Amino acid sequence: MHNALKALLREGKVALGAQLRFGSPAIAELCGLAGYDWLLIDTEHAPQTPPGVMAQLQGAGCTPATALVRVARNDPDLIKLYLDMGAVGIVAPFVNTPEEAKAGADACRYPPLGTRGWGPGRAAGYGLRAQKYTEASDREVMFVPIIESAQAIANIEGILGTEGVDGCIVGPADLSISLGTAFDYQSAVFQRALDAVLAAAWHTGKPGGIGVYGPVFDGKLAAELVARGFRLLLAGGDEWILGAGCRLVLDQLATLKG
Repeated sequence: MHNALKALLREGKVALGAQLRFGSPAIAELCGLAGYDWLLIDTEHAPQTPPGVMAQLQGAGCTPATALVRVARNDPDLIKLYLDMGAVGIVAPFVNTPEEAKAGADACRYPPLGTRGWGPGRAAGYGLRAQKYTEASDREVMFVPIIESAQAIANIEGILGTEGVDGCIVGPADLSISLGTAFDYQSAVFQRALDAVLAAAWHTGKPGGIGVYGPVFDGKLAAELVARGFRLLLAGGDEWILGAGCRLVLDQLATLKG
C-alpha cells in the first residue's frame, strides 16, 4: 500500500484533485488517466451507493491517481466502510473542533493508535495482502477535515494540530455562508479566514487545501491560491467540467441558431 498523494504533499508539492459526483467508474478512470493527482468521490452531496463507490475506486485504481472518499458525516462506520473498500483517505465535512477531528482521525487507524475495526476487503486484496495492508495502513491512510464554519476557523490551530489529521480543505461556499458573506469570496472576513487556515497550516506543518471557487477553465485563481500557500487543491470535477464544457461549446455555436 502506497499513498502517492501523501508523498506528494510531504514534498511540499501542489496536488490537483477532481471531485466526482456522477458515480461513474469510467469518469474516475478518465480523470486519473488525464493527470489529476487525486480524486474525491463525493458521497455527501451526491446519491452515491457503496457498490458505486467501490466501482469508482476500482476505476481510479487503474490510474496513478489517489482516491479519497468524502463521507456524508464524520461517522466511524462510514469511514471504516470506505477504507475497507480501498479508499486511501477520508475527507469529512463540518469538522468544527479538535475533538471532532480526533474522532475522525482515530476512526482511520487501528488500535492502539485509533479505533478502526479490522476487516479490510478490497483494500487488502480481498485477504490476499491482509498482513501487508495492516502493517502499512496506519501510516498511509489520510484523514482530512473540511473547514466550512466560523467555529472551525476559530479552532483551526487545534484541528490541524490534532494527531492523525493530515491536512485540511476549505469548503468555500459553506464557510462564506457561516461567516455571513454568502458567496462573497473577496470579502475581508472570508480572506482573513483563509489567512488563518494558512497560518495554522504553516505552524503545524500540515498542508492547507481549498476548493477552487473560480471558473473551471481559468487557472488564474488557482495560481493565486497556490502562491498564497495552499497545496491541496480541488480543481473542478465531473459536474463542473461537464457543465462548463457544455456552456463553452454552446457559446461557440450560438450563431448557428440565428
